[in-house]
Amino acid sequence: MNGWIGRCLRVNLTEGKHQIEKLDTDALEKYLGGRGLGVKVFTDEVDPNIDPLSPENKLIFCSGPLVGTGAITGASCNVITKSSLSGAGFDMVIIEGQSESPVILSIIDDKVKLVPGLEYWGRSTAETEELFKKNLGDQWMARETFLVSIGPAGEKLLPLANLVNDRFLSVGGAGIGAVMGAKNLKAIAVKGQHSLQVADGSRFVQVINTLINKLNSAPLTSQSMPQWGTTFLVGLCYQKGILPRNNFRSTSQPLKNVGTEALNSAFALRGRGCFACPIACIKKADVKYSAFEGKGMVPTYLAIGTLGFNCGISDLSAIGVMSVLCGEMGLDPVATGGNFATVMELVEKKAVTPEELKIDISFGNADSMIEAIRLISTKKGYAKRLGQGGMAISESFNMPEIFMGVKGFSLSPFDPRAIQGMGLHFATCNYGPHHLYSYTFIDELLNVHENLDPLETQGKAALVKRYQDTSAVVDSLGLCNWPLMGLKFNNYVPMVNSCLGTNYKADDLLSIGERIWNIERIFNMKAGFNMSHDTLPERFFKEPIPDGPAEGQISRVKEMLPEYYQLRGWSEQGEPLQEKLQALGLEE
Repeated sequence: MNGWIGRCLRVNLTEGKHQIEKLDTDALEKYLGGRGLGVKVFTDEVDPNIDPLSPENKLIFCSGPLVGTGAITGASCNVITKSSLSGAGFDMVIIEGQSESPVILSIIDDKVKLVPGLEYWGRSTAETEELFKKNLGDQWMARETFLVSIGPAGEKLLPLANLVNDRFLSVGGAGIGAVMGAKNLKAIAVKGQHSLQVADGSRFVQVINTLINKLNSAPLTSQSMPQWGTTFLVGLCYQKGILPRNNFRSTSQPLKNVGTEALNSAFALRGRGCFACPIACIKKADVKYSAFEGKGMVPTYLAIGTLGFNCGISDLSAIGVMSVLCGEMGLDPVATGGNFATVMELVEKKAVTPEELKIDISFGNADSMIEAIRLISTKKGYAKRLGQGGMAISESFNMPEIFMGVKGFSLSPFDPRAIQGMGLHFATCNYGPHHLYSYTFIDELLNVHENLDPLETQGKAALVKRYQDTSAVVDSLGLCNWPLMGLKFNNYVPMVNSCLGTNYKADDLLSIGERIWNIERIFNMKAGFNMSHDTLPERFFKEPIPDGPAEGQISRVKEMLPEYYQLRGWSEQGEPLQEKLQALGLEE
């Protein structure tokens, strides 16, 4: 099989057993792999109405067919599960059941075993990785072994918990860490030695070299991203009034201490790229702040926006510490920042006092926020209340309107009143309001492929649908979306065909992406979501941005939604029509 090993590993933690299965070739043709294949298997096997933390929930790790082949950015693995907040010689790993005691799933050169994990329980993600590799007793094997693990937040079933790969890279999203913790699965360790076959090696290499040249000649992928990572977006979003402040109530705040111009003075930057990535957007550094010192990832745009600006904090060193601590504790930075911004507004509006919370969580107080990040994973005392998630904590004080989120998830730091297409995506995304599933800012903000005004609504419904379908394809192939800052989607097609031996056209692939998006939508509908959830918090409709470049703007999602439904082939209630399901091969 070109691009595939062709095997799936199914692990039953309840029974402590595993088996190897063949991949369904028909499913590969319809869903490509990665996200698409994982979603298909998950929706076939899991009841949408189960408790996310029950043994009946499953965790599926699925790579795409281009992973490990040398394809541009071919290093992505998708994790599919029902969130608790709402690799090796295998293409897919399905984890089901629940272990009686903590374990680590070890997949070392096709040797699969469950390693007792009690000595790792309670440790940070970095400590877990370091100890596991030390216990291997072979430094060369340790160098080639990679872990994805949960921190104390996942162990305590915190709704904000996610997975962490390679010490500091956030994987999946909020709630996934709690699912893994509920299964008593501390980590998955992988080391592989299999090679992959591509259909036309000479053509494949030629195409990759062409794509590298394109990326090396595009300003964003050859200069901005390699030099600064995603932090270059801070200044641009600030200039357009998109960067939120104080729980999305403002966009105006001095920028002198935040952004690319301040990074070098705050951190000693070191670049790093994922496998087969010529962009190398990851920036590592030594982080120092007050009594804290550690090594980790330089705060990304997400961290600066959610843990920083939206909480009234502009000290890069403090934001860097928060970002590192989130990685150590296994916390999703977007959910954590949104959670604290919600608490800060509750305090400001005197719904709760610092004395009641036993900590001064207020806008701009970095020291208390750092302390809270360390403590919420303990789920003791006030820390238990602080870490339940922004939606839950706002509802507990009868003020649900101050939670800035959709479908239970906190918004990524893009004010939807100032970037209308992103706002429509936030309202309609199957996974909640995360920008990674529709990169509309590539055209709305960066004007890479189209010169679009972020404040306008014309053409945005089509833009959102196109990028949502595109992200589904790219995720399913096992690629990263960042090269779209320098490549057109059409550029991917020769790489896919020369690897898989197919004759796809761009529209064929986008049709697969549309199929994936629709099957996700159907699962959510069965889980209780409907048209009423395709919206944003009322703040964005009723409260215009009070200051900055986008002053006076409100979200116009309600104007765009009918056109979006029509383009998707859905009813006025947002339900896929029968003719659309038939066209996508989803009659069942």
